[in-house]
Amino acid sequence: MIKVKKLSAGYGSKTILSEVDISINKGSFTAIIGRNGAGKSTFLKVLCGLIKQFKGAIFINGKDKSEISKNDFAKILAFMPQTVDMSFPFTVKEFLIFGRYPYMNVFKIASQKDYAVVENVLDFMDLQSFSSKRIDELSGGEKQKVLIAQTIVQETDILVFDEPTAHLDIGNQYSILEILKNINEKLSKTIIVTLHDLNAAGEFCQDIVLLDCGRVKNFGTAQDVLNYKDIESTYKTTVVVKTNPISGKPYIIPVRAKNCLGEQT
Repeated sequence: MIKVKKLSAGYGSKTILSEVDISINKGSFTAIIGRNGAGKSTFLKVLCGLIKQFKGAIFINGKDKSEISKNDFAKILAFMPQTVDMSFPFTVKEFLIFGRYPYMNVFKIASQKDYAVVENVLDFMDLQSFSSKRIDELSGGEKQKVLIAQTIVQETDILVFDEPTAHLDIGNQYSILEILKNINEKLSKTIIVTLHDLNAAGEFCQDIVLLDCGRVKNFGTAQDVLNYKDIESTYKTTVVVKTNPISGKPYIIPVRAKNCLGEQT
């Protein structure tokens, strides 16, 4: 569904991504992992059209992204950035209607179909109980669910999320990832997400891309990518990789290094 060829990009004269080649299959749930500054968010910004200047090519459904109009692209891919200003006193339902903008007329007036789509998403996401609540009154976990809902109402085949579990406690983190997995499986959406939690990426995602200094170090299943050699080399730390006895997925345990005297450092 998505093919990236020889992608290089950055900010001004600073190159962040170099010669990135990635293919993402339709209906897959793909995690982009790597250290801070590895290029995860930059990759998403290029893919989603927020960074215009880049080298290489991006193809979506076999068509060069540069040939897709802005409005048509908004019907193909929806993007949830790391931070969204939710300080305005809109209700949840009003906020979700904004996600229907690619389908509105020139006056940006919502139709009955737009409202019907929002109602269906509120039901699917189990948000009806606070659909009339103001978004600036929601908890952190509730806000993330509303942001995810807004990407769904856009009715795109591809959903992209930049650190959707950042700043959430472990319960809300896994709740959000369960929601994304549910969207992936029940709505047949292709999902791309950046994550810092390697174990969460291994548990929930079908494919993993490991970026290191702007290049693809490894790409494949959790078993392929979450091996101790690549993780230690990328993250500059010592780890032990075990197998989760319940899921069978790899589980990474950081290990404190010891100095020559056998003391913990």
